[in-house]
Amino acid sequence: MNPIQELERIIATSNDPDTVELAKKRLEALASVGSANVQVAAQSMEASDEVQAILAALNKAISGGVTNEAEVRRFINEEFKIRKISLSDLSQDLISLINSSRSVNLTINKLFGISLTKNVKASMLQRPLTQKILTDLMARNNVYLYGGAGTGKTFIAEEIAEMLGWEKIILNCNQFTSPLDILGGQTIEGYQEGKLSMAWSNMITMPDGSKKEVAGAVLILDELPKIDPNTAGILNEALAKVKAFIYDEATNTMKAPTIRNGKNELLSLKNLFVIATGNVPLNTIDPDYEANFKQDLSLQDRFIGSTYRVFVDLSYEFTDIMKGFAFIWIFLTKVRKAVVDARATGQAFVSLRLMINSKATYTAYRAIVDKVMEKKGNVSNSAISNPKTIIDTMDDFFNLFKPTTKETIINQVDYAGFKKIVEAKNKMPFNPDAPNFDTPDEINQAKSMIINYQQ
Repeated sequence: MNPIQELERIIATSNDPDTVELAKKRLEALASVGSANVQVAAQSMEASDEVQAILAALNKAISGGVTNEAEVRRFINEEFKIRKISLSDLSQDLISLINSSRSVNLTINKLFGISLTKNVKASMLQRPLTQKILTDLMARNNVYLYGGAGTGKTFIAEEIAEMLGWEKIILNCNQFTSPLDILGGQTIEGYQEGKLSMAWSNMITMPDGSKKEVAGAVLILDELPKIDPNTAGILNEALAKVKAFIYDEATNTMKAPTIRNGKNELLSLKNLFVIATGNVPLNTIDPDYEANFKQDLSLQDRFIGSTYRVFVDLSYEFTDIMKGFAFIWIFLTKVRKAVVDARATGQAFVSLRLMINSKATYTAYRAIVDKVMEKKGNVSNSAISNPKTIIDTMDDFFNLFKPTTKETIINQVDYAGFKKIVEAKNKMPFNPDAPNFDTPDEINQAKSMIINYQQ
């Protein structure tokens, strides 16, 4: 007899109300907590030691003539002191869920002369690319991430900055990026400090002109291939110095490399990590990205050995970024493919930001509408009487495409069908602290999409 059948037998045959009630509670617990793992074990006549211990305690209490609920609980609690739930008792899906949401300590000793300890999400830390980038950080390597539009290159760089707890400084690279933007210089409104200078010295110039010292800085050179090659030479020189520490025998210390800012002030290198992004390798010309310049090979050499192609990580998007919002992720993943198929990424593309913004918009919409309905009021009487919907978000996105391209994409992804799904979701319960609109069919569909993409 399997555990569930045994509990059902106790409920049907015991004359003690307390014992029956306790057996019912244990049966409910198995159904909700044990999930599929316990169900499969029960059907196959197998049970974990934990389940068997509970049944043994119940049988022992009943055979001993115990009828007091408190006494039955004492028997069971004694078993719990002996037996503990281990990883082997949990299903693989449950283990994956726990690992994706738990925090772990990221400890990097003596990084640039300091020790860094930070709590980070395990799912973020365990990604292979994150592991490589953190190794580059310790080795003081500059990192270059390249890949198609919407693959999450800048998002990864920002994640690293957040993970370290360092200041995120973004230099947007294009043909108009000037030495003033990089090293600083005089403007009509006064002196403006450069992005490289601030990151290099860990000294941030605030809007009011005051200075703020930070523990470290991640300098993100966004879309580096778009910078004018002549201007790139300024970055090139600085990037070559990030490892140029010199040992001073007289003081028994390491002397940091220096650069000069727009005021000709000498700045010593502090805690800096450089991550550049682009859609192609630095020495490449691609007709799909007309704004790019073919950069000097010496600039490419500044990232040699730490240049990584970034692909869309569907599994990470679904299980971490869009957890609980499978219906949005599924639709936007289809839209992403439709945009690529239409060769329209030059007009707009599906990015992680679009996914995050769509999720946030839907959450805000439900928070507004549900709060009004909870009070049995009318939305028109609230401060926000016409809240933005996720359909508004998608309409705004589709309007970025040329009319014919827009029509092609909308037809391919069944936009009308998505609108019906949203209407159905609007009727589902909403928990603002832990929103979860996923259905078993959607979860299975998402997993299938991930497997097909990986193949």
